[in-house]
Amino acid sequence: MADTIKRTRGASAKDKEPKTLKEMWDGYQLLFDQIEEKKAELAKPENSLEYPAIKATISTLYLSAASYCISMLRAVGEDASLEEELVELSGRDDIVAKLRKRSSNYIDNAKKYGSSIKSEMPSTTLDDIKGQEDVKEVVRSFIFLAKHPKLFDVYKITGGLGMMMYGAPGTGKTMFAEAIAHEMQLPLFVISPADIFKSYVGASEQAVKQIFDDISAFSEGAILFVDECESIFSRRDKDAKDYKSAVTSELLQRMNGEGVDGSRRIMIAATNRPWDIDPAYLRYKRFSHLVHIAPPDGPAIEAIVRNRLKDIPTEEGVEGYTVDLFVGKTKGLEDKNYYSAADICGIIEEACRMAVEETMRRERQGLPEEIVPVSKGMMEAAFAKRKPSITQRDMDEYNHFAPAGMNS
Repeated sequence: MADTIKRTRGASAKDKEPKTLKEMWDGYQLLFDQIEEKKAELAKPENSLEYPAIKATISTLYLSAASYCISMLRAVGEDASLEEELVELSGRDDIVAKLRKRSSNYIDNAKKYGSSIKSEMPSTTLDDIKGQEDVKEVVRSFIFLAKHPKLFDVYKITGGLGMMMYGAPGTGKTMFAEAIAHEMQLPLFVISPADIFKSYVGASEQAVKQIFDDISAFSEGAILFVDECESIFSRRDKDAKDYKSAVTSELLQRMNGEGVDGSRRIMIAATNRPWDIDPAYLRYKRFSHLVHIAPPDGPAIEAIVRNRLKDIPTEEGVEGYTVDLFVGKTKGLEDKNYYSAADICGIIEEACRMAVEETMRRERQGLPEEIVPVSKGMMEAAFAKRKPSITQRDMDEYNHFAPAGMNS
């Protein structure tokens, strides 16, 4: 099946990209001369007025280099026999490991030269997210559709592809975005309102342009993760700033799900306050998937506790006892509260601080040096000290949220 989100409507951007491993390698090598040339320009005092533009170009070139690394690694991952050719082209037996490291380094270098957004190749997988099986099934179908865009034509789906995740703070929305990027083997670009809305006239529009210049450097596509999106897509009757509406419209126009140039560019947005978003921005043609990320369920709580207590000295049975405490607090009550992943980690850390304090007291009393393990009593005391952050009222609001024209 075609390898772009955009349905077949003429040649896509990818059709113009190098397809053989040698062409990728040659294109990758050419970038270094261009980067050095731009660095030389940056070193000349007479170019001082052009410094911002030169730095932006260097940033984009570094991102292009990262894109080539990712493309070559993907090619080798799909066809292991290509690794031998890559070794021959590079003259290095460890080239695959080197490319993995270089892609990360190039992204870091791009940031140093002005890349306005955080970008990475996440290692988080869907298997790393415990529980939430219903959400994971939706995410898998989202990824499947992105990887098989011909299905848009088969089922006459006219909307684009995008995901809006909503739910209480600390429930794992960012992890799901990372897992989607990992499963699709695409870089993840993370932006917040501060990356877009600037104080000076024209600066916000320039910020949006820089974001998409950065994304365009990745020829095979990228995931754009918009965090705290309620501040960007707020209801127009709540925000009288016309320029903000124009900037938001420009962002959506460039990131319309299909990809304006045939590349796999997908927007994933996250919010804690979906009711503050203008319904016009939630139309299915902009966000095909509207997903509620609920607080951790039983399996997720168990996995978080086990992972957080790993390699921490504890008394026997503390792990299971802690899981039972969390599950018991969120089960069988009419007006119950819910723990976010952040709440769970915070309570465990509180118990660990109690163990540190006990270790300190032993030392002050001249007792034999000993690392005091976390006990059930400490865990119970931590529970009493820190309350869950998600109330039943919060959950009711999220469960009943459904903008016109969409189903949650």
